[in-house]
Amino acid sequence: MIADTIYFYYFLIHIPITVFMDATFAIPYEWQLPIQRQLNAFHYNENKDFLAVNSPLWMRIFVVWELIFQLPFFIYAVVDYLRNGRKGYSVRLWPMFFLYGFNAGFTTLVCLIYVYSESAIHGLNMTEMWNLVGLYTPTMVLPFYMMWDFGCRIVTRLTDFELETKEKIL
Repeated sequence: MIADTIYFYYFLIHIPITVFMDATFAIPYEWQLPIQRQLNAFHYNENKDFLAVNSPLWMRIFVVWELIFQLPFFIYAVVDYLRNGRKGYSVRLWPMFFLYGFNAGFTTLVCLIYVYSESAIHGLNMTEMWNLVGLYTPTMVLPFYMMWDFGCRIVTRLTDFELETKEKIL
């Protein structure tokens, strides 16, 4: 399935992003690896992402959740895809994809709203604000699409199961 291949590459790319970039939003500066510090500084200087420098508590909680739940899921999803090849992801993982899609889409939506509403307070002009919105938007759109996609797969599978069960009873 084409969508599963896209998800595979999204997760594969997101593993180092989570470890080396996103983690810096929650890990105290003195505990960060030198590469994390450099990447965070580069990201801030290039994108003016004020969340990367002075993360509010809610953002740090989102990132801790990303490290505890999402990062292991990324790894598991990559391995599952490699095991299954062109057959797509294992059905038993579909609820996790649905939950991940909701979680990642929602948390990024919160970040987008915050960036949109608070960027002027942090000294960003309109171009810088829209650049930052553009940077965050794909990490909201793809997870929400994933949630919808796996929600449809789950409903279809349950509907098929229900029809098969009725046929066996009759």
